[in-house]
Amino acid sequence: MRDLIVIGIVFASLPVIVFRPFFGLLVYGWLAYMRPQDMAWGASRTLPLSQVVAVALAVGLVIALGRERWLTLRVQTVLLLLLAGWISITVVTAVLPDVSIDMYGYYWKAIAISVITTGLVLDRQRFRALVLLIVFSIGFLGAKRGLIGLVSGGARYYDGPGGFMSDNNSFAMVLNMILPLLAAVILTEKQRYLKIAAWVVAALCVATTLFTFSRGGLLTLAAVLPLLIWRSRHRVTVTLAVLLGLAAFHAWTSDRFTQDYVERAQTISDYQEDRSAMGRLNAWQTSWGVFLDYPVFGVGPNNLEVVYRAYSPEPQRFRVSHNAFLQILCECGLPALLLFLAAIGSGLWSLRRTQRAAARDSWVEVYARMLQISLLAYLIGSMFLSTAYSELLYQIIAMSVCLEVIARAEAGEAAAAPVPVAMAPWWKQPLATAVARRA
Repeated sequence: MRDLIVIGIVFASLPVIVFRPFFGLLVYGWLAYMRPQDMAWGASRTLPLSQVVAVALAVGLVIALGRERWLTLRVQTVLLLLLAGWISITVVTAVLPDVSIDMYGYYWKAIAISVITTGLVLDRQRFRALVLLIVFSIGFLGAKRGLIGLVSGGARYYDGPGGFMSDNNSFAMVLNMILPLLAAVILTEKQRYLKIAAWVVAALCVATTLFTFSRGGLLTLAAVLPLLIWRSRHRVTVTLAVLLGLAAFHAWTSDRFTQDYVERAQTISDYQEDRSAMGRLNAWQTSWGVFLDYPVFGVGPNNLEVVYRAYSPEPQRFRVSHNAFLQILCECGLPALLLFLAAIGSGLWSLRRTQRAAARDSWVEVYARMLQISLLAYLIGSMFLSTAYSELLYQIIAMSVCLEVIARAEAGEAAAAPVPVAMAPWWKQPLATAVARRA
């Protein structure tokens, strides 16, 4: 039954996507972020539904040529295109090009859909629809696991929903990245039901982050929550709400869960005694050694595991970088890392500039602040994960372009709008205005 529902929704949406490409962007995001196909048990798990939607979206963009934009050229867009081009070159020069194909697909799909986003999302309504889709799609996955964990008195999740959230660590990082966007929904939406839903989802996502037992997720959460409190209008109230929530979480979960979690968290400071932490340090050292021998083009996407044995003193422990920046450095070379960092940096710079230009506490200013925190959450969380291909990262960079364009357009419309004549008594108005009105 679930398969029929998912497949039916996707194929019923195809005619709409052909004539309304933005709808295709939403459907593609639904499949990427909520992953309903993984909640079924039959054909929808194996059918290339995302590819079918992508083809319909491409056809729709061709048909809508002149009516819809394919992309918006900004610094971020150019950097993303250059990054995609350089990664394409590293596939050709890879140690084993065939091994690179799957990882290359993750990169170009994430970058391509983000570039298309900059062209299709150019007004407030579409921006709002995209944000709500992202936060409640990923938020649904986080809330579901959080609720199950609370009902059972505490749980430990070793995996993630799938895709770019395939393991517990990457899932925890993504949940931290959407917390600021959920906060933006709470601050900007007028509908009460959306505010309440965002509050509930955010609280359950925090619980799920703890249930992953991810140390990187815990460190990222420890950075994100203070930033959200500092950026809020009512800091004391929000601080008390967070403390009460954590106290309720502690009271609700079992003593055994609390003990296990504290022992896990303590390994952050006692990393020398933890084999997993030492394995990550070894992975970083190995990745650096590979980069020194392949500084320009790297060994190719996903090819670190091919040469890992020759560089690592513990080849059986890890065969990935466990660091997004070292991952792209050793697999795609120094130019790729510079483009990658420049794309993130330009997104932060654009958001900061948009924030300063916007009115205090306006919806643009709120989203500019929260998107910056989302990018900072990625920068912290990705220090421990090989997530250079994360779709949410590139989508947020694209949203920095969209928000800048929308903010400028709305500012221009406000400046061009006629100023209404003050409805004051004629004797208090300037002489020319009073005479004109009396005439």
